[in-house]
Amino acid sequence: MLSPDSRTVAFDLLRPPPDHELDVALLTTYTLDLEALLALPLSLVARSDNTLEDLLADPLLLLEAVRRAGERIQVFVDRAGIAIPRTRRELYALLEPSVHPVRAPGGGAFHPKVWVLRFLSENGASLIRVAVLSRNLTFDRSWDIALASEASPRPRQRAAASRGLAEFVRRLPALCAERPSPSVSDQIRNLADEVSRTRFPGPDGFFDDPVEFHVLGMGGRKATGKSWKPMSGGYDVLAVAPFIGSTALDAVARIGDGERTLVSTREQLDRLPDTALAAWTRIFMLSDAALDEPEDEDAGRPSGLHAKFIAVEHGWDVTWFVGSANLTTAAFSGRNVEVMAALSARRGRRNGNTGFGIGRFLESGFERLCQPYEPGTSETESPEMKEALERLEVARDALLDADLKVVCSQSDENWMLSLEGLFSLPNSDVEIGVWPISLSEKQALLLRFPLTWTLPIPMLTRLVAFRLRVPVPGVDDIGLTLSLPVEGMPEDRIQHVLRSLIGDSDRFMAFIHALLGGLDGIVDRAPRDAANGGARPWTGAPVGEVLLDGLVRAASRDPGRLDPMRRLIEDFRSTEEGRRIIPDKFLDLWNAVEAVLREDGRS
Repeated sequence: MLSPDSRTVAFDLLRPPPDHELDVALLTTYTLDLEALLALPLSLVARSDNTLEDLLADPLLLLEAVRRAGERIQVFVDRAGIAIPRTRRELYALLEPSVHPVRAPGGGAFHPKVWVLRFLSENGASLIRVAVLSRNLTFDRSWDIALASEASPRPRQRAAASRGLAEFVRRLPALCAERPSPSVSDQIRNLADEVSRTRFPGPDGFFDDPVEFHVLGMGGRKATGKSWKPMSGGYDVLAVAPFIGSTALDAVARIGDGERTLVSTREQLDRLPDTALAAWTRIFMLSDAALDEPEDEDAGRPSGLHAKFIAVEHGWDVTWFVGSANLTTAAFSGRNVEVMAALSARRGRRNGNTGFGIGRFLESGFERLCQPYEPGTSETESPEMKEALERLEVARDALLDADLKVVCSQSDENWMLSLEGLFSLPNSDVEIGVWPISLSEKQALLLRFPLTWTLPIPMLTRLVAFRLRVPVPGVDDIGLTLSLPVEGMPEDRIQHVLRSLIGDSDRFMAFIHALLGGLDGIVDRAPRDAANGGARPWTGAPVGEVLLDGLVRAASRDPGRLDPMRRLIEDFRSTEEGRRIIPDKFLDLWNAVEAVLREDGRS
């Protein structure tokens, strides 16, 4: 179980093993926090005692982390799952090529939380790591569960247990609203081939059989309706999920004829009729102590039970199913896309020290997080509130199906960003505000075409936020960000973003000095300002012997250290404005070092 106080556990899944580096990371999620996506490259390349909030607050650190690691990360997210960012950041522009909205073939939600990563050793050999999680790519403070396994692909032999996962990875580009680039699609096909040849072992103490992957909902609408049955012929059953429904509960209860234990949330349990829970021997919900939230800046984020797993004891053994599927009709019928991982072990004795049975799992700590379910007096929605929520959902679905696009065009020194397309909403009281995420929500406009904003180049974006409201008390807004097709985006937009962050020669030279020390050097050179919680202005560094020594040392010992510097200089030299920022003395030093590297064949 992942603690609600732990963010680093999920991020540590990206850390390469010794003598390896990350080559590609394919992540799937139902909901996406763009700030969490920014943090992933930081977790990969910046090893520092600074808190995550400190690292995210420094745009130059973020810049180099995203440029070094971000291009290796590809995220596939439900088309309605990109959250409206809490903080406006120009660097979100660098994430746009890595975010791929997906439509579930069965008409439901694209709901898997699977990470597939390839690491390369120093001799070029592949190591594949798979993580099947219940957590989305967000900063939610929830109780979650994850299973991670890694192994090297075999030369030719296919792994039957991995076939479903390999096919899932292979088909992802075809599910995207806008196909990924040919290079990304080729990368994913190669990754799928290696997954198909990899047997992923279970954790220590589990059987030698490899982890088996169950992929639901990839058969399309024609296959929707055939209920997933994890297994049959069991005895004791444990089922844990935050969302539950009568049909799926009945299907899981029929797996075993012994003790059946269910853990969910009070809200979900209260909604079910008594007949739906009759087959379950013991019913729990998370205890009040487990749900307590610390009083800090993240206390408002979603929390509570979010783990999803099923355990079935059969004979001397137990099989665990871990992943994204709730105990709902949408998940079990194939309407949603879900991924579950299955692995088996000896169940052991209830009070013993070995085995992985249900009793031992409950007694080892999980049961202390729970309390017996007692029906409560949950607030019920009035008919007016239910109807208002339905109108919001109809409007959201119409928005998702609308033919919208972003069009950029130049107007004097600035640019025009326009939202164009076809969108019609039946007579409704739903109000829709819209704005590019490079602006604040205060600058939102009502969704009435045509819509145009005048922006500088660094603030152009294909990511557009929408806020849907109804004037009914107690009905929450629906907020989402759409990654839309774009026309007319200037080719040098990223260079303008860079110059907006490194706007003068002093900051350029400070950043160059920091790059010579790696990302941790950047952290060291940008101390926190306790007075206002932000990064203090970067101070310039002289061009002289210290810089020359650093360049020569990097060129002789670790030429790869100069790669990010080379990219930065190339970006700045591509425009006249950028060339003015690079000091002539530094450029002379840089050209001399590059000439030596070219002679040695290392540039």
